[in-house]
Amino acid sequence: MKTYAQIVRLMKKMCPIQHPISVRRVPLSDELDGDCQWKEDRFLIRINRSLPEHEAIETFLHEYAHAHSWDDTKDDHSDDWGKAYSRLYRVFLKEFFK
Repeated sequence: MKTYAQIVRLMKKMCPIQHPISVRRVPLSDELDGDCQWKEDRFLIRINRSLPEHEAIETFLHEYAHAHSWDDTKDDHSDDWGKAYSRLYRVFLKEFFK
């Protein structure tokens, strides 16, 4: 079974984006599992440090899909986001269950 850190490295390698990206587990409010932000020249994905590992993986995939479908003019959970999330999740499942 792969760990959260292994999944992050694997997804960044197998499903790269064209901009630099930083992924961090940090303390966040109990109401926020994670987020994806554009910071100057890179994406920053923050995952709530208090989440159990399996939830941190799910949240990372969700937020990574935002980076893949980023468009300031669209709704956060647009069709493009859904397609990106679906593609990423299929890669995750294939690699996770090897």
